[in-house]
Amino acid sequence: MCTAISFTTRQRHRFVGRTMDFPTRSTPWQLGYLPIDYQWRSLPECDSFANDYAILGGMRKINHHYLIGDGLNSAGLWAAELYFPGPQVYYDHPQSHHLNLSPQDLIGWLLGTHASVAEIAAELDSVALIGVIWHDHDIVHPFHWLLSDATGTYLIEPTQYHLTIQPIQLGVLTNSPCYPKQRQKLTDYLGIDQDASDTEIIMAIRGSKTPPPLKRTPTSRFINASLNLWQTSPIEDQNAIKQGNELLKQVVLDQLADHDVYTHYLEMVDIQTQTSYFYDLTTQQQLKQRLPDLMVRFDQPYLFES
Repeated sequence: MCTAISFTTRQRHRFVGRTMDFPTRSTPWQLGYLPIDYQWRSLPECDSFANDYAILGGMRKINHHYLIGDGLNSAGLWAAELYFPGPQVYYDHPQSHHLNLSPQDLIGWLLGTHASVAEIAAELDSVALIGVIWHDHDIVHPFHWLLSDATGTYLIEPTQYHLTIQPIQLGVLTNSPCYPKQRQKLTDYLGIDQDASDTEIIMAIRGSKTPPPLKRTPTSRFINASLNLWQTSPIEDQNAIKQGNELLKQVVLDQLADHDVYTHYLEMVDIQTQTSYFYDLTTQQQLKQRLPDLMVRFDQPYLFES
């Protein structure tokens, strides 16, 4: 359920992308825009926020609330939430002297109120993730989050109550198990030491002749995306969107009978130009939108039809 990538081109420009495999339940995933000063309330304590930055990304509108699956903000910070069942650790009740947020609300706080990963890191100690049901009245959803800004790629993985940010040079994320175990399985697949550095893993990938696995499992997709990303890197700017899209197509989950987990959209984002390339697999339509253009056109939230 979902694969995300983050990489830097030969020209030192950053590109990110993801597949969205999370079931839609009621409303579809769409490319959406939230303006500066967009106001929203978090659960469980209904704290009020007014966004400091505009956001463009994959969203759903549910009961008058916007669920952000991924987004780029107007400061150049990108984040994506991916399903993470099993290892996640949430508090059962709100914590005193903390900003208490539901798992779904964390990404809105990250993108709406921060310009960089460094700003997030400075405030993350104050956040407590609470295992509460969101406005969709569904279940408590387990997530982890991939972040990217001008300084690199990072991960927030709630395997303990205290949230931390860790850099991940490989730039690939899928689902469970936790990232260290996924990384370990990648080294096993490559036949190298489990304690190998990221640089050593990348060198092993570039020298590997082993074809990538093609199964639907999170580990297979993690290995597949890692091999396809680093065997073609460094990528030129003019080829980044095309090659990123081709990589994501390798980890698409086809829709199967009686199976609600399948890929709804692919999205590639050019952080330098703040442009989203959104491919809706349900309608077979493609959208291209630039965040600076939308900031001129819209002063209210907007969902693009595809």
